Amino acid sequence: MTQTLSLAGVLERALTDTAASGRQVAVVSLTLDYGVSGDPTTMAVSAHVERATRSLVFVHGEALLPDGRRAATASGVFRVLDV
Repeated sequence: MTQTLSLAGVLERALTDTAASGRQVAVVSLTLDYGVSGDPTTMAVSAHVERATRSLVFVHGEALLPDGRRAATASGVFRVLDV
């Protein structure tokens, strides 16, 4: 079975990695807003923590095409498991 790279999967991984920052986290909520379509392997994906509490991390990210157009934005809430 071959795996295809999905934009949703790429953004979820970026948000999860950013939220984790050395901790174990679990997705509570993930919202994706799509823009223009394109090949996920050519996109620049970035994510940053907007706010963090002791038990929750709020993250925002985006995927941009090489020409700068927005392919998608994502927001996520993650529960910190090793509190």
